[in-house]
Amino acid sequence: MTILFFFLANTLKGIPNLSDLGLLFDATTLGLVIVYILFRFKVKISIHLGSLGIITGFFFVIDFLYLQNLSIVIIGAFLLSGLLASSRLHLKAHKQTEVYLGFIIGFISPIIVFCFL
Repeated sequence: MTILFFFLANTLKGIPNLSDLGLLFDATTLGLVIVYILFRFKVKISIHLGSLGIITGFFFVIDFLYLQNLSIVIIGAFLLSGLLASSRLHLKAHKQTEVYLGFIIGFISPIIVFCFL
């Protein structure tokens, strides 16, 4: 999946109207690489929350980049993340640190990609 997202990001960056989606797929690639590295060290992370963190961070970057008011979308993504996190905790699929770590890694991935790529 990581390789697929990487190639998809590079393809979309070459298309003028879809280059922002390239940022999203680059952030997804970075998030998955971080998850795989941490998994190697036996650190479990919620990929569900990582995915919602990537979406939230992506809209945060787009809001900053284009000076659009996407506050409603960002707040909605945070609320959905909270609902998903509480359901993952309720089902005992993850611990609190795994849920928080997943969201934080997901949220900072688009910011890192935007700043450094």
